[in-house]
Amino acid sequence: MGVDITPPGTAKIARIGQTQARYYMSKRPNILFIHVDQMHYQAISAYGNPHVKTPAIDRIVSDGCSFMNAYTAMPQCCPARASWYTGRMSSETGVPTNGSPILPKLPDLGQWLGRHGNYECVYAGKWHIPGRNVGKSFRVIYNSGKGEFSDGPIARACMGFLDNYSGDKPFFLNAGFMNPHDCCYTAGANGGQGKFRFAKEIADKLPPLPKNFKTDPGYAARTRGWKELEWRYYIYSYYRLVEMVDAEIGRLYDALMSSRFAGNTVVIFTADHGDGLAFHGKVSKGYMEEEAWRVPMVIVHPGKIKKRQRDTEHLSIGVDIAATICDYAEVPPLPKMTIAKSLRPVVEGKPPAKWRDYIVGESFLRAGQIGVRDKRYKSIHYGDASVKLFDLLADPLEMKDLAAEAAGKTVIKRHKAHLRQYVGKLELCTQLPEGGEKPYKTYLDWYRKIKEEAKS
Repeated sequence: MGVDITPPGTAKIARIGQTQARYYMSKRPNILFIHVDQMHYQAISAYGNPHVKTPAIDRIVSDGCSFMNAYTAMPQCCPARASWYTGRMSSETGVPTNGSPILPKLPDLGQWLGRHGNYECVYAGKWHIPGRNVGKSFRVIYNSGKGEFSDGPIARACMGFLDNYSGDKPFFLNAGFMNPHDCCYTAGANGGQGKFRFAKEIADKLPPLPKNFKTDPGYAARTRGWKELEWRYYIYSYYRLVEMVDAEIGRLYDALMSSRFAGNTVVIFTADHGDGLAFHGKVSKGYMEEEAWRVPMVIVHPGKIKKRQRDTEHLSIGVDIAATICDYAEVPPLPKMTIAKSLRPVVEGKPPAKWRDYIVGESFLRAGQIGVRDKRYKSIHYGDASVKLFDLLADPLEMKDLAAEAAGKTVIKRHKAHLRQYVGKLELCTQLPEGGEKPYKTYLDWYRKIKEEAKS
């Protein structure tokens, strides 16, 4: 049952008791961080996608500010999540790829807000930061598994927390949902076609292939032999997984908005990375095309920010999550966050006079890729020294490579200068873990070469 969330007067304070009085009088907000796994940035019906229905996420979009140019720090699970919680890029955290352990010396948001902000830090769901026991940073109320089986219990655990929390500290509640990541198991991203492969009854409901679909030989091992129908089944199945997690997000969001915490809770919704979804003939993640690098991201603060905002002006990168949470919690920034910027001034309509001109994303899988994005252009720099360039305003589906054109070479030169500036801000992790030397060597060699080029 919902309760009146209007700040109370003296009589009401007496009725609700000392604990709730302290809560109502607190200026610092609670923070609910809702994150999903492997969600394509366009897989939201509020953004105009007719093939998926996401009423819960649509409501969050309606209530807040959507960052339409938001990107993950690294389009793979563990690196992206380590960057969320430390405010540092994946070449700094010790987690350049899945399985690499985070540097023990780096504090995470759970430790930081508990120590500096006296927050009650609570976690439910997927953590996936190697080398860091989530239970030593947060109070864990539910662990994770496959999305089909665990996303419901994750939502219920968070709802139970909201219903029962009576502490006088503000809370930082993390809801780490798994889906649509089940596409890696049941929808074909690791081969096969999952549940709906032979369901002829839905053949006329299958979404079309994206306009930039073209078989990618580099991903043929995952999708070898797929015909157009198989690709369309994959897209259909993926959207159903999005709808499954949307339902659980809806239950949690409804519980928050009918609780006594509704008027003093900042909600942040995002994904760790995207999914190929047949764009460029790819599935899964780990590369710097938009479908993997770009993510949905929305911030809600009831009564404090304008609703239904669509920000297309400010470029955001995954480490901004940490800076934004520290800003709202009124705690010092996490150590050495040289790239991260708080999005709070933007959503509150008070953006700083100078915002970043570009962002850089990293992927150290295989030979490595680095993405550089400014307001118009994106370049992708590969480990073999080749470069691709796209005009995202004229060509949002990245179908025309401009790298060989005279104007394109000028943009690439400017982006390489951005990259040198970026590398100069980093404190690179040089601690090579046993069995994980390759990704570290990839970026260390690469970034040292960039620094040497800057001196010459």
